[in-house]
Amino acid sequence: MKRFYALVLLAAWPILAADPSLVGSWKISINVNGETHPATCTFKQDGDKLTGTCKGEYGETALTGQIQADKFSWKHDVPYNGETITLNYSGTLSSATEIKGAVNVQPYNIDGDFTGTKEPPAAGQ
Repeated sequence: MKRFYALVLLAAWPILAADPSLVGSWKISINVNGETHPATCTFKQDGDKLTGTCKGEYGETALTGQIQADKFSWKHDVPYNGETITLNYSGTLSSATEIKGAVNVQPYNIDGDFTGTKEPPAAGQ
């Protein structure tokens, strides 16, 4: 029986040892002022710098941010009712497939939260 557990641990080791990464596509659920807004954010990473895009109900915009270990932040502008608002996110990688944190909407200084789930890579990637 001990040998069985050892084999299971060895088989799972690559998964357990892998560093969680924001790189890829994430389904995000933003909760602000009692309203939920979906988005899909796609991240690229170069060192501690994040770039990519977020696409939601008001279109797709570029994002910029940073990551250190499991802590990250990013922002992107969104056209809203004839003006531009900025969504500022900060959070943690809960696991290789889950993120969560806070979002602040400027210029209104409204706080909310968000969760995200990593999408599996497209076939062939």
